[in-house]
Amino acid sequence: MTTTESLIASPNRTGTFDCQALASRRAFDARDFVSDEPILGLSREGGYIWGTLRDDQGTLYSTMRRIAEKPPEAAADGRQSLGGRHLLLGTGEGDGMTMRKQARHAVDSAALTKTLTGENSVTIASPPDAEGQPMELVLDVDNFRYREAGTIEATGTLVVPPLQWYIPGRDSALMYISQTWLVDAEILGRPARGFLFWEEAWMPPGGVLYRTKDPLHDASYTTWYSWANHWDDGTAEVGHFLFGQRGFHVGVVAHSDGTVTSAHTMDAVITRAADGYWHDGIDYEINGVPWRCDPDAQGHMQLGPMPNPQQEGHMHRVSDTRTPDVWMAWGESVPANGEKRH
Repeated sequence: MTTTESLIASPNRTGTFDCQALASRRAFDARDFVSDEPILGLSREGGYIWGTLRDDQGTLYSTMRRIAEKPPEAAADGRQSLGGRHLLLGTGEGDGMTMRKQARHAVDSAALTKTLTGENSVTIASPPDAEGQPMELVLDVDNFRYREAGTIEATGTLVVPPLQWYIPGRDSALMYISQTWLVDAEILGRPARGFLFWEEAWMPPGGVLYRTKDPLHDASYTTWYSWANHWDDGTAEVGHFLFGQRGFHVGVVAHSDGTVTSAHTMDAVITRAADGYWHDGIDYEINGVPWRCDPDAQGHMQLGPMPNPQQEGHMHRVSDTRTPDVWMAWGESVPANGEKRH
């Protein structure tokens, strides 16, 4: 390796900050979702409507749609990292969570339009003449709605303050904004409850999450989990836990009482399953407090071989013995990057 190559690869290169991240609360401002004005020099890579719900029979469903930004001169919307249609996985039809065919006729994300439809509300929807099953998403604090015709229809309210985290870098960077709704829904004709997220990734021009100019690669991240719990007393918590090599960690938690905490110190150790692919649990220590991610026995998402297998589970403080009435923890581990920090 030449001196120049060594400097470029160095975790201490000027402007890299050893992959350390910032995380905090933010205000819900619908204008953020329609504006193309750069943030911190970054452009919107795409938006993601996703989440996990359980129906009245206990069937577990995870849903996701990526809505990519498409420059006016571009012929495609940069979907190489994820498809442009609605994805729905569920338990009960094989081992773990498998793809449900009912979502395959959904409208393509490239056809969707985005409009500011109220003082603090945005509607993302398919036009009447679009090919495929119609879709509508209304991002609003108190009147959230999401409909994928033939598969899911959900309404809800924002459950905790919106969050954001940011990994600065010289050649790669990522700002991630997130908000979470507690929803009542109907999935494939059955009543369900769960959590849905609208998230956006902001990256340097040309950046694609998981592929190019992504600082998660620089940090050799080992795990990324987003999770939510709601209890029968009406309280709720939502968090994002990411961990990797160098100085990288994000441990931000929002509570329904409006408080938000962010990790100053964090450790994460993954227990790898015997097959070397899935995990059998993740133990965290965040600001001195032990946390645990317990994988769902049916939570393996069958998406084909991938470097970051996706699993559902339950995230909680080790000392918290309460059982939530609504919960989810959708995340991943990266076997190639190890089970703990070197």
